[in-house]
Amino acid sequence: MTINNSKFKEYVTTLISKIIIINDDYVEIDFNTLSSTLNYMGITRLNIFSIDNIEGINKIVVKRPSEILFIELGSEEFVKFLNNPNENFLDYNKNSLYILRNSNYRDIKLLFNEINNHKVDIGRGAGQKSHIINPLEFRLYSYLMGMFNFNYNKLNKLSTNNHLDKFRYLPFINKKTKKK
Repeated sequence: MTINNSKFKEYVTTLISKIIIINDDYVEIDFNTLSSTLNYMGITRLNIFSIDNIEGINKIVVKRPSEILFIELGSEEFVKFLNNPNENFLDYNKNSLYILRNSNYRDIKLLFNEINNHKVDIGRGAGQKSHIINPLEFRLYSYLMGMFNFNYNKLNKLSTNNHLDKFRYLPFINKKTKKK
């Protein structure tokens, strides 16, 4: 996510997000391999927040060669983290990847509606330069290629882009258009 500097609503910060929806419930990532891959790509740190329907918080830390902090937690705990006065979203967000399990775009908008006690709106970033890869997209692509050890075919196979139901990627959906 990145801040959109345009002001559409007073007292609301708009964040731009880019998403990929994976068609597998569980993908295993070897964090030591990922750490080496990220180091090879020149990425020194990655925070991975895995938001799922779980109790408590699970953490995995890899220190070298690139630092990885993997945090698995429930949505309520994540919202508390987002609004923790000791954590500054702008400090950790640039090096972060958010994985929302069994979710859709509307869930993302609801989960990120307040950060550091400020109202937030999530947008898709459709501007005049939307046809140009921006730094946010490039970072996401880099993280994904690192997570899948540069295996393009595996990542492409897991992507649901070509057969994705609208309720997964639209913020709101008319009940008439929703698949039964």
